[in-house]
Amino acid sequence: MALNDQPPEKIEQPWTELSGSDSNQGDTVGTARGMRKLKSPWKQVVRGIAVVMALFQLYAAGTGTVDSWYLVAVHLGFVLCLIFILFPFGPKSNPNTPSVIDLLFAVMGAGVSAYMVVFLTKITQQMGQATLPDLIAGGVAIVVVLEAARRCIGKALPLVAIAFILYGLFGRYIPGVFQHIGYSVADIIKILYLTDEGLFGTALETSATYIVLFILFGAIMSQIGMSKFLNDFALGAAGWMVGGPAKVAALASGLMGTISGSTSANVATTGVMTIPLMKSVGYKPAYAGAVECVASAGGQIMPPVMGAAAFLMAQFLGVPYSTIIVAAAIPAILYYLSVWTAVDLRARKRGLKTLSRGEVPPLRETLRNYGHLSIPLVALLYFLVIRRFNPIYSAWLAILLAVVVSFIRPHTRLSLSKLGEAFESGVRSVLPVAVACAAAGFIIGIMVLTGFGLVISFNIVKLAFGSLILTLVFGMIASIILGMGLPTTACYIVTALTVAPALVRMGVDPLAAHMFVFYFAIMSTLTPPVALSSFVAAGLANASPVETGLTGFRLALAGFILPYMIVFKPELMIVNTTAFSTLYALVTSVVGIIMLSAVSEGFFLGNLSIPQRLVLALGVAGLLLLGWMGDVIALPIMAVIWLMQRNKSGKIAKYDLPGQA
Repeated sequence: MALNDQPPEKIEQPWTELSGSDSNQGDTVGTARGMRKLKSPWKQVVRGIAVVMALFQLYAAGTGTVDSWYLVAVHLGFVLCLIFILFPFGPKSNPNTPSVIDLLFAVMGAGVSAYMVVFLTKITQQMGQATLPDLIAGGVAIVVVLEAARRCIGKALPLVAIAFILYGLFGRYIPGVFQHIGYSVADIIKILYLTDEGLFGTALETSATYIVLFILFGAIMSQIGMSKFLNDFALGAAGWMVGGPAKVAALASGLMGTISGSTSANVATTGVMTIPLMKSVGYKPAYAGAVECVASAGGQIMPPVMGAAAFLMAQFLGVPYSTIIVAAAIPAILYYLSVWTAVDLRARKRGLKTLSRGEVPPLRETLRNYGHLSIPLVALLYFLVIRRFNPIYSAWLAILLAVVVSFIRPHTRLSLSKLGEAFESGVRSVLPVAVACAAAGFIIGIMVLTGFGLVISFNIVKLAFGSLILTLVFGMIASIILGMGLPTTACYIVTALTVAPALVRMGVDPLAAHMFVFYFAIMSTLTPPVALSSFVAAGLANASPVETGLTGFRLALAGFILPYMIVFKPELMIVNTTAFSTLYALVTSVVGIIMLSAVSEGFFLGNLSIPQRLVLALGVAGLLLLGWMGDVIALPIMAVIWLMQRNKSGKIAKYDLPGQA
């Protein structure tokens, strides 16, 4: 997201240098790694296409008169055209101007989408019979989408999609349970291009309806000053505490997650402020980067604007998006509680210094100058959770409200120029998600055609010998391995069609099963040796990516346990349960999360010995993953260790000599 949030002149203070409020983040709005930094006139061409696309999406959402097939096809046409202009063929391509080949691909991308718009009635009336032009257009569409995905998000997803297409063609030659009758090239093209089971299916439709609107909402909110407000609010609320800068990272990233739903956007937006702050009070660069990385990853699980996969989850389960928001609320709070507790214990253990009150922006000033920007976010929650409006309509209303609210104060006022920048920034952010959904549509189509999803689901259960815990472990491993190469959205789609049905077959609640694979699709971004988000955070911290990744993995330990908690304590999702059951599950989970952080840091009221950490770890496992019997065993263990610590230290917290974290 573009950061163009300038604070009002009258509150210029020393802390503004720490708040990351630069308005100039490069000469191109929303520039991402691998994107061209276009020169005129192509810079204006992209701005124009992006604005037209944003206006079309808003018109479709506001009027509800655009047929879903037309909407998805036009959405794809815009996405493909922009990708081939913005993303070069390779590292040796011109970094400032698209080539003739790029423009040819852009025209083909727009063409295959236009073909669907123009001939949709004819295709529908053919009742599954494809003509030669249909097959040619479909073949071109497959090639163009795969190439766009390669340029925009890397080789992994296109290679997986190609593997599935080859499986559809040559499955008859595969021995064993995965063998099928095999399908012709025409059959493959028909399912992938001419039906709603492939390219134009649920995944891309979700991108064209839900995802694009929420991303545009986040871009507009950032443009009018929301990132500045959230950063300064977090700094004022937690900056002066023990371990304050690290707590600011957790709080700011959690708040940013309510409007962005993107790990990279969170790292880039809050990391420029929080990482230098953490280093300034004594945290090691790798630890500072890891805290920001882990906190930012949680943005995809923080309602109301979660990761793109959350919208797909609602579609797959056939439930309102408000159900997903409610179910994700407590687990998201527990996730950030684990980060908050870990950095607090680290600061107390190392005796790190804190920021003075004069180094943080006063909350009163922040609320007076930017507090009105919270109105659209609160309204969005109201529309989704209380009024239970359709998410598309809710996002559309929130966007209109954000524009109106921006005029309350002069320094947040949204001009036409800033609105154009917000549209361009939002559309650029949509591109990787949309092309991932398009390419994932090929995988979905082949799974539907061949029954691959059902086969692998059945065999996961068989391989686990009917054991739920083994099925969960296999599902976790599959999600993490896939997530090392695939974007979060694509990873969730694959596991939602293969692993989640296996969990449901074992008696897991469908919502809990999908939450399980959704969480691990996100946590895969923190799992070494890949841990892609660690490279971004390490760059900002000037630290080793490997050390940052390993530190982040340990810091995010609770994130790897939370999916199991959701399965074994479904009351945490506040769905089909009583208030007492939810409250009991919440209290025991909070205690378990705090103790888990203590085990990880080796510190609670004082330093923990190795035997104490081992015993406490067993108690944590019983408290978080088992039922009331585990609570009966675990709580006394924790109470005994707490008393031992208290008697040994003689005070609430024991400080070591100051040192680096």
